[in-house]
Amino acid sequence: MAELAVGDVLEGRYRIDHPIARGGMSTVYRCVDLRLGRAVAAKIMHDRFADDAATRGRFRREARAMAQLSHPNLVGVYDFSSDEGISFLIMELITGGTLRELVAERGPMPPHAATAVMRAVLTGLSVAHSQGLVHRDIKPDNILINGDNRVKVADFGLVRVSSASEHSTNEIVGTAAYLSPEQVDGSEITPASDVYSAGIVLFDLLTGTVPFTGETPLAKAYQRITHDVPSPSSRIDGIPQLFDELVATATARSPEDRFADAGEFLAALDDVAAELNLPAYSVPVPTNSAAHRAAAVPTDTTGIIETTNLGAVTGPEPENETSVLRPENETRALGAVPPPPVRPAPAPLPAPIPAPEQDNRPVAQRPDEPAPVSNRSGWRLWLGIAVAAIVLTAVLLGGWWFGSGRYGEIPQVVGMDRAAAISTVTEAGFETTTEIVYDDDVPADQSAGTDPAGGSNLLPGEMVTVLISQGRPSVPEIPAGMGVEDYRALAGERTFEVATGESVYSADVPSGAVAETTPPPGTTLDTGSTVTVHLSKGPEPVEVPTLTGTDLDEARAILEGSGLVIGEVTPRFDKDVPGDALITTTPGPGATLTRGDRIDLVVSTAVAVPDVTGMTLVDAKAALQDAGFSVADTRDPALVGESEDTVVALEPSAGTLTDPERDRDVIVVLPGQITVPDVTGMTVREARSTLRGVGLDINASVFANSQVISGQSPAAGTPLRRDEDVRVQSR
Repeated sequence: MAELAVGDVLEGRYRIDHPIARGGMSTVYRCVDLRLGRAVAAKIMHDRFADDAATRGRFRREARAMAQLSHPNLVGVYDFSSDEGISFLIMELITGGTLRELVAERGPMPPHAATAVMRAVLTGLSVAHSQGLVHRDIKPDNILINGDNRVKVADFGLVRVSSASEHSTNEIVGTAAYLSPEQVDGSEITPASDVYSAGIVLFDLLTGTVPFTGETPLAKAYQRITHDVPSPSSRIDGIPQLFDELVATATARSPEDRFADAGEFLAALDDVAAELNLPAYSVPVPTNSAAHRAAAVPTDTTGIIETTNLGAVTGPEPENETSVLRPENETRALGAVPPPPVRPAPAPLPAPIPAPEQDNRPVAQRPDEPAPVSNRSGWRLWLGIAVAAIVLTAVLLGGWWFGSGRYGEIPQVVGMDRAAAISTVTEAGFETTTEIVYDDDVPADQSAGTDPAGGSNLLPGEMVTVLISQGRPSVPEIPAGMGVEDYRALAGERTFEVATGESVYSADVPSGAVAETTPPPGTTLDTGSTVTVHLSKGPEPVEVPTLTGTDLDEARAILEGSGLVIGEVTPRFDKDVPGDALITTTPGPGATLTRGDRIDLVVSTAVAVPDVTGMTLVDAKAALQDAGFSVADTRDPALVGESEDTVVALEPSAGTLTDPERDRDVIVVLPGQITVPDVTGMTVREARSTLRGVGLDINASVFANSQVISGQSPAAGTPLRRDEDVRVQSR
């Protein structure tokens, strides 16, 4: 059978009812199971693969794998066969659509919505992993949403038994954007490979993008071998750090660093949802989907077979069997196909009338018989003209149809909001997907046009990309340690060209990585602008300064301000360096270091003898003892002081730097002579008190305490030995 048509019956049981979607390897039809009286989906392999053993094997594996698995989050497979050279799967019918179509409609999902989707995906996938199966093609196109909002995993065509997945070939199977590193380099395939792909799906849901880009699918695939998946929050602000960590673990380049299987991934997802207190969410059914449009065409349930074994099957279709499966990533929906007209059975042809025997004898014309009429009569002429006109019209119409008439014109949608633009293109008869672009003139969240452009002609049902503006792009932030080529790719996603400017020193960015940009990150520019990157030369060199004698706190501030790290601090006595001041550094002054290098310090422990001269003996002793010294006193007859208990000298002298471990004794020196105070003008009583206070006495012949002294001997300021008298005169 070269081509299937509506009304054809497979194996006398499954009647083709309505086409749903067509992909590169197969087409999906809605069918009626004439035996059970229910609507199902038939995934039928294209004729050109009929002799391809690998493709037929894929169909058989899908049927066998899904037949082993039964779970609400997995699409059920009911039958597999090959009828007259046509290989097909009979599956559960889904009327909602694919996750790809949902994201195209609604854009990136908030964390709670993405969690609801991934919880269902990982639940279904964990069932497969528990049976030792690896899906190998987890992507949004193979995740379906039923009409009852249930999420299901589909398309097990690449499934392998985990224990048999060690064998590798030179062929890369799967979809480039969602492949695991081991699928690219031929390493052993385990359930952790599905975990990686599921992590990419989560990244896609949160950001609306895939992590790696490239000019070809192969280039895109190979990036994951040498690059880590960026954190989702680097693409869209507000994504919680716990989701960054979840994606990072699921997409670790080494399988040993990932969740071992979908069950572990699911447990971690539930922990994150509980930690963030995420609300419950019902995944919506996409409305702009091939399945949704196909479901709008009523199912023809006539002709259901009644048997004595099964009984007549009537009534509504069973629940949870109302969705459609899309076969491949490039699947496109077919236009609605009306049911074939009912044609009456042709009437039996009458028996042929035998031709009379030919009589070649001449026949005489009767006199009253009219002359024979020419076959060029008027009505025959006009009939010929009409037929020619009909043929000409048909040719012209056919030429118009096959030339341009069958094409539709893509509408202009520039400036419309997302929903209006998608609706306008859909109503024009085209399939739609969306792409986020930057535009200098169109505000964010409005349509920047279509691809192909508005006004172009395209077959109805073909895919048209609606371009959604993000407005003018901004210079991207610099991920830690990113090189210039990776940053060039990151900036290229925002339409920017990248030039390399002068390298700069950086204490935080490793040498060779991007340290800063001109203009700085966050600056909004026109599309296609050039951003200059400045690579790091590493930390700036630092020359160790001469800090001998500098106070330790001040020296520490100077060194740390230069970016050096203070290492070991060693105390040591130095008779020339005050206590708590820097003696030297290691490395020494003049040495060249880089920021972050360690430097050791040697600090003086010297203690200076306090200057207590001029204090009384009591106060001086107290001050010295507080400084840690032991104190003794002596009197020097040659020294002059203001009073007999005033300290006039120290041994060692004030300011001498001493070793606190050895030199702890200080002698205070008192005067042997007293400077005579001026007592003129005082009463005798006052003069006596003053002189005795400094260690002198007054002339004993003076008894009139009430008299005023008018003179003294020796004169004021004259040195006088202790206990000698000062003679005074009174009026």
